[in-house]
Amino acid sequence: MAEISVIIPSYNSASLLPRAIDSVLNQTYDDFELIVVDDASDDHTEQVVSAYDDDRIEYIKHDVNRGGSAARNTGIRRSNGKYIAFLDADDEWLPEKLERQLDELESRPDEYVAVHCDRTYETTWSEKLRDRLSVVVGTRKKGVSKEGGEELIQEILLMNLSTGASTLFVKGETVENIGGFDADFPRHQDWEFLIRILQEGKLAHVEDELVIKHHTGEPDPDVFVEGKDKLLSVFSEEISELESRGYEITHVQQHHLAKMYVESGQIGKGLTRIEWSTLELPEVLGVFWSISVGIRTRLTGFFS
Repeated sequence: MAEISVIIPSYNSASLLPRAIDSVLNQTYDDFELIVVDDASDDHTEQVVSAYDDDRIEYIKHDVNRGGSAARNTGIRRSNGKYIAFLDADDEWLPEKLERQLDELESRPDEYVAVHCDRTYETTWSEKLRDRLSVVVGTRKKGVSKEGGEELIQEILLMNLSTGASTLFVKGETVENIGGFDADFPRHQDWEFLIRILQEGKLAHVEDELVIKHHTGEPDPDVFVEGKDKLLSVFSEEISELESRGYEITHVQQHHLAKMYVESGQIGKGLTRIEWSTLELPEVLGVFWSISVGIRTRLTGFFS
């Protein structure tokens, strides 16, 4: 039985999948099984996977498209490893990712059930500039702890803790205890999953960028509405308790959604969602930056 189960969900990602698979096969730690779950793709995903001559790789295909979380759950059910790591088909790992996280988690007390790492982004120049400005104007909180227990839930909901499924390395028994991913979440599945992990035990952190996320475009903000509504509903008790202590979680989530609309080019729709009277100066500056991005998006779409 392999020590680590690596799960890659994939849907019509044949052109990107080799990069992800290669980054797993090139790991410095090699006692793993790699489960690729094809979520009913209609491209040549199966041929891509079958081209690899490595008995650590297993290919599973869904008969119908069920979504990324359901694909991860299929991989979880098939997995045999003591630990489970997830990699999205459009991401890649640095070679020491598994080894570093395994060593980190095994060095911690039993109350630590998962470990994550930092990630770097292959983004456009405007996105890099936006990220730099978000720190300068204070729209992204600095100095937030990246490891601990349930106190991190508020940082996830306030969007101060940036992580994702591809950064996570979790004890298999913990994944089993929480029942895997909630397949009913159309978006923010990784936030929901990590919150429930933190309700089971503590999260450790490796302070190195061991995951590369590649820019593959942004979905229409409309698809996030249901995800945010569900997030606020499922964790309503936790959110009510945190908001009673002054954490403006609902405001932060709705403000984020408004900015997504603006930056997608739906400027009017986004601006009508913003509660201007509640904004502080850094948030106002962030909105004006989003408007400039939205105008550029509109112009790009017009001229293309």
